[in-house]
Amino acid sequence: MAKSLKNVVSILLLLFLAPIIIATVQTPLFPQQMQQTETKEVTPKEESSAVVYAAQLETKTAVSEILEPKKAFVYFTHSQEAYKPILAAKGEKIATYHPENNITSFQEQITAQFALHQLEADILGPESTGDAKQYHSIRPFVQEAIGQKKYDIILDIHRDSAKANVTTLRSGEESYAKFIFVIGREHPNYKWNEQLAQNLSDQLNKLVPGISRGILPREGKGVDGVYNQDLSQNLLNVELGGIENNEQELNRSIAVLAKALSNMLNEKELPL
Repeated sequence: MAKSLKNVVSILLLLFLAPIIIATVQTPLFPQQMQQTETKEVTPKEESSAVVYAAQLETKTAVSEILEPKKAFVYFTHSQEAYKPILAAKGEKIATYHPENNITSFQEQITAQFALHQLEADILGPESTGDAKQYHSIRPFVQEAIGQKKYDIILDIHRDSAKANVTTLRSGEESYAKFIFVIGREHPNYKWNEQLAQNLSDQLNKLVPGISRGILPREGKGVDGVYNQDLSQNLLNVELGGIENNEQELNRSIAVLAKALSNMLNEKELPL
């Protein structure tokens, strides 16, 4: 009798514990295991596709942000053209020409600003041309340079002889040295140079309205009429400020010139 009662108690106890045992076996012991059970398994093929897509997005973004650097060639036919305020600040005799403190002093500023806008600038310094004061004197050096390398823009930079009231722009709280483009019309392809000058002038005025005075066409008796622009359709004669512009005004304008050139040369490659 006691043995039968013991068996009955054992069966009842087993029946009572069975649901608990089953639940424990089917339920994960740790939350981490539960998360792994609920997460969809990624096949090797799906994982590979995700990585490739991410790489394509990164590559596309990088390509759209990085433009191929454009190449500029810069030289100074009248390398001793100077600015009176700069000479005065250095304690020099005030004049419009100087063997050292002249327009070529802005070579580093030009190179640095152009580089900021992905323009590689090669500059023909006065040490290469000597005391060149005529277009025919510097012509062989320009020919040699542009014959060895393809340039997107070629600039012959000068200083205008006009005074501050003509060559200075006040915009907001800053003042700038104005630009003007001299175009010789006594060669067959001058229209190409003239159109390029107009494009750059427009870009400059988009950035700082009024900073460019536009185009000055030259031809006839008493003028050069060519300015070596027959050597390339990309060659421009640009006047940077005048005799009374100071260093700060010239530096600001060089920065604007670099940005305008970059905009003009890259506008076909940029998205609409």
